[in-house]
Amino acid sequence: MQQLHQDANFQFLKKKIKEIKMAMFRTEIDAELKLPNNIIQTFRVDNDGTVWFFTSCNGNYADNIDRSFYAYLNYYKKGNGCRLQLSGVATIVENEDEGVISISTATRMVLVKMKIMQAEYFENKILPAVTFSEKLKSAFHNIFPAPAHKSYLFSK
Repeated sequence: MQQLHQDANFQFLKKKIKEIKMAMFRTEIDAELKLPNNIIQTFRVDNDGTVWFFTSCNGNYADNIDRSFYAYLNYYKKGNGCRLQLSGVATIVENEDEGVISISTATRMVLVKMKIMQAEYFENKILPAVTFSEKLKSAFHNIFPAPAHKSYLFSK
């Protein structure tokens, strides 16, 4: 029964990733040579919880970047009232047929796959107000919203 519940949670996350598509990609803060923070578009999401995307890698130090590192994807779309934060182990795909693509000498695009280890989903719902007191409550709720929050842990 637990597996079915986890599968339902994963399907929910997969649906949200496909709806939002765009995310802020960032690597772990204490890495010496790291990929730059970037806005990425999700390429695909596998059923094992791996998110695939392309990101840029500028500079001559591209060959010296760690091939495996901890990373974060923050999905947000203006106007939809929800946010999804993923974290996990990311790996630069090095297979020349599907991985590192040289666009120019100054800029390189790399294919990254990230295994989701943790996911947090936040949603702000605005309720319609009817009476003056409900409108007042709603106004304060919109200033200081109490977001709906779900947290998911994924194991290897």
